[in-house]
Amino acid sequence: MVYLAVLILLMIVFLLYARKTLILYEASQPQYLMDALIATPGLTLSMNTTVLTFNEFETLEDYQEQLKLLLEDNALQYHFLKESYTDGSLTYGIYAGETPIGTAVLKPVSTITRMIAIPITDWQLAALDAYEARGDYSASITVPDNYTVRINDIPLTNTYITERTPYEELEYSAVYVSVPEQVTYEVSGLKQPAQITVLNADDCELSTSSNVSDTSPVISSDASDGSVVLCYLPAEKEISAELSSIVLDAVETYSNFFSRDLPGCRESVDPIRGLFPEDSIYLTLADQYRREDMQIFSSHTDTKFINESITEYIPYNDRCFSCRVSFDKSMTLSNGREMIDTTDNVYYFVLQDGNWLIADIR
Repeated sequence: MVYLAVLILLMIVFLLYARKTLILYEASQPQYLMDALIATPGLTLSMNTTVLTFNEFETLEDYQEQLKLLLEDNALQYHFLKESYTDGSLTYGIYAGETPIGTAVLKPVSTITRMIAIPITDWQLAALDAYEARGDYSASITVPDNYTVRINDIPLTNTYITERTPYEELEYSAVYVSVPEQVTYEVSGLKQPAQITVLNADDCELSTSSNVSDTSPVISSDASDGSVVLCYLPAEKEISAELSSIVLDAVETYSNFFSRDLPGCRESVDPIRGLFPEDSIYLTLADQYRREDMQIFSSHTDTKFINESITEYIPYNDRCFSCRVSFDKSMTLSNGREMIDTTDNVYYFVLQDGNWLIADIR
């Protein structure tokens, strides 16, 4: 009986020891430390942000503000990432919802073995770093060079211009005045989608959505790889009554030269000389027409302009603009029949010495 009692006592001691071992083993599991870590108030504020890199468009303050907004709608959670085979440390990813925001490294500081094969490990937080997001976002914005482009409220400088192309339609205008060129800004390596602001030459903000027809970019695409491509052409505006009058007077005077309705047109191009810059090719062409072809234009009377319209007015800057001028010129021939001469062209005007002159006709 004594031996039986001793055996039972030893079995009780063993079972109590085994139970204690299992409790200690369970309590030493690293997920319990991670559970406590995730539940810590203000956890993200204690993350090491020195591991992060920033650029002039994305600052630490921006990162903290975005993280704050992210945490308002998403709960913290963690997932095991890897185990180090050199020191036994464990790395966990910390997430706000599905978005990675940090990493935690748990390092074993001591380990004891109970019951021969059951390790009891004491874990310690070795590192808590903010997550360095990949710079997968980029932006390419093409605008006239007198527009202003901002990313996250930071104006882009010329260092971000990757391409500069003259506007073909302003080739002749550029001979007389300074005109804008088309430039492409490119920014890459952004960790978040770029907040893009585009201001025209009048400092008016333009839409970055393709849903607004009057101010929208010609191209607007959000690619699956995180890139944004925007392209703006010089925008049309409403022409003023004063400028409209100047344009119509100039174009109709030019038209009257070719129909011999302008006094002095048979003798020289002086009647239209004030409409063009001094060395304009259009004066040369008009003089050639005067000498070779003007005499064959049909004789007529009662010249009048009808159906006048000015559309597609585009101011490129304060010294150059273009517009489409359309009208019908009605003339009565000597046989009594009406002849209609239709004009429908785009005219490019430049400002010289306070006067708007025709630089090009297309």
